[in-house]
Amino acid sequence: MKTREIADFLSAELVGEGTIEIERVAALSSASAGAIAFIEKADAAAGTNASCLIVPLDFADDVSLPYLRTKDPKLAFALVAAILHPPKDRPAQIHDSAVVSESAILGNEVFIGAFTCVGDNATVGDATHLRAGAKIGDNVKIGSNCVLHPNVFVEDGCTIGDNVILHSGVVIGADGFGYVRDRERHIKFPQIGTVVIEDNVEIGANSCVDRGALGETRIGEGTKIDNLVQIAHNVQIGKRVVIAAQTGISGSTVLEDDCVIGGQVGIGDHARVQSDAIIGSQAGVLPGKIVRPGIWWGTPVQPLDEYKRQNAMVKGLSRLRDEVKELRTKLVELQDHKSEE
Repeated sequence: MKTREIADFLSAELVGEGTIEIERVAALSSASAGAIAFIEKADAAAGTNASCLIVPLDFADDVSLPYLRTKDPKLAFALVAAILHPPKDRPAQIHDSAVVSESAILGNEVFIGAFTCVGDNATVGDATHLRAGAKIGDNVKIGSNCVLHPNVFVEDGCTIGDNVILHSGVVIGADGFGYVRDRERHIKFPQIGTVVIEDNVEIGANSCVDRGALGETRIGEGTKIDNLVQIAHNVQIGKRVVIAAQTGISGSTVLEDDCVIGGQVGIGDHARVQSDAIIGSQAGVLPGKIVRPGIWWGTPVQPLDEYKRQNAMVKGLSRLRDEVKELRTKLVELQDHKSEE
């Protein structure tokens, strides 16, 4: 794309030459000729070799290269990157080694890679890609324009919406972890529910979403889940939720719309995280806890300001100990002096 074309696409103000050809995006520090980079602060353009910059509205540096003024440079950069670096185009095919049930229904322009399995009565929507080693169970419904990367498993009876991306090793619909104690053994509670993943969800590598015990586990539209995340049975996750890596969410927990969950967060069963709550990394949410909107941290989880105060007090314990020791020494000296009198 030429710089003028990018400006038109972004509805951004172009300052400088409009005919320079842009081939790729790059980081500001490593960009070279033919690349476009972005900056978020008005004074951060020094030393780059990029051919064009995406800059904030208040950018006023005297630079020799063209730049595009926009309200949100990072967002604009991501939109341009999606055009300059599109995903690999895979023509429609069914690989010779794939096993596709005769009762499966495949849409138009579907790609089915090597050693892929598609079960009985499964439905795969238009332009969906099932890459090598993916396994689709019986009675599964997968929407249009989805990408299931290698070795993704979608177990029987689960439903996947449109424009969903499941990265390598994702397992959808494994049995939930539910048992009933019978004296000296654990009896498995029925795990016969399902999983529903709504449109525009992306789930990172080696994450697991367990099926409901008797009902459903649901992931809301537009939610983004990082690698190595465990979502237990009957969890309900709202729309546009962001969950970072190594988080574990216990059974029957509810995450309402627009929550942000940091890495390595542990959430106990039957908890509820209300809309717009932000939980910091390595926090712990006790079973049944209701987390209100705001920023939360710590174990057990608490409002950020309270967590900071407690953390400051803990850091001050060493100084307090020294002061107490000094006071005890002075007290002993006073007692000795008094006894001498």
